[in-house]
Amino acid sequence: MTRLGWSERPIAALANFENGYPFKPHQLGDTGTPIVRIRQLNDPAASFDHYDGDLEPKYQISDGDLIFSWSGSLSVGFWTRGNAFLNQHLFRVDPASGVDKRWLAYALTWSVARFEGFMHGSAMTHITKPMMKVVRAPVPPVDEQRAIAAYLDRETARIDTLIMEQRRLIEMLLERRDSTWDTDVDAASGAGVLLPVKRVISSIVDGPFGSSLTSAHYTDEGARVIRLGNVGINEFKDHDSAFIPIEYADELEAHAVVAGDVVVAGLGDDRMPLGRAAVVPDLGAAIVKADCYRLRPNDMVSPQYLAWVMSAPQTGSQIMLLARGATRARLNTKVVQQVEIPIPDRAMQAEIVARSAAAIKKIDVLIAESERFIELSRERRAALITAAVTGQIDVREVA
Repeated sequence: MTRLGWSERPIAALANFENGYPFKPHQLGDTGTPIVRIRQLNDPAASFDHYDGDLEPKYQISDGDLIFSWSGSLSVGFWTRGNAFLNQHLFRVDPASGVDKRWLAYALTWSVARFEGFMHGSAMTHITKPMMKVVRAPVPPVDEQRAIAAYLDRETARIDTLIMEQRRLIEMLLERRDSTWDTDVDAASGAGVLLPVKRVISSIVDGPFGSSLTSAHYTDEGARVIRLGNVGINEFKDHDSAFIPIEYADELEAHAVVAGDVVVAGLGDDRMPLGRAAVVPDLGAAIVKADCYRLRPNDMVSPQYLAWVMSAPQTGSQIMLLARGATRARLNTKVVQQVEIPIPDRAMQAEIVARSAAAIKKIDVLIAESERFIELSRERRAALITAAVTGQIDVREVA
């Protein structure tokens, strides 16, 4: 129910939504005016492509302009990085008469969940003009819009500060985690010998490439397919399960995996690094997919130690150097076998892995607590915006 003195209007009526320019690849360069994409809106440190030419004013943005990402990742933000051209899939939002820009930013943020509701369960990943006419927002008088914006500016800034503090804490905990891991790798180096991986395994295989294994082969049950998403940092992530028929798995027997094998990720990113490894649990019949390498340890090394030392930060740095030179950092079976790791005796391996696991578990608990705090803070932030924008709270009474 709309509050007294408020109206209800479609999102489309609150502003002029000017779409960006559809740049072609050949128009992108290193000089000229910066081009703003979704990445630059969401990441203040993201680098730009440039366009060395002129465009109509409707495609230009400057500091203070309100930008709305309407395709893929829906988001709202104010531009603060100087004059630029706006790419397609982004709206420059020019408020209608009687609409405060700061309030409108919060109203659009509130509307994102409503637009996502239209897209849920469909192949559509963008906002359409009909959606903008259907989704409606409660609109207070302009003086109350300004009061709502001021209240939310103040309250969300407090929440954002708390979130930033928790992110800094997580960064410090991750540094402590890596330092702890490095200390244990140094202990392994002091107690053993440095050997290439090929000396401590009996075999290594990659998954089948190309048309030999595609999503078209997947079934609801059968032999398990181990994919990159299953390879965590010294942890097998038993989710995102995929299967192929047992009969087809028999044809791909060369790529088979058994419990106690170690799988290594041939691709990675900042969050899940290249070369991370995990011990395979008992999955029954299973194979690896392309870019997942199956290592079968010999008697010199335990599976747990091999996965642990391959996932260590020191080893990760070595792997990145070995993988250097490609357009995209990527491993192959030859590079994996060249990685040098410290090999103490089996008793020392077990001791080091147990000690490291205990120390890292304590740090991971703290990280999880901080991540949960951030999640709850984001929920609180969204709930606060909803309450203020929809009139559930009268900000004039709590200011």
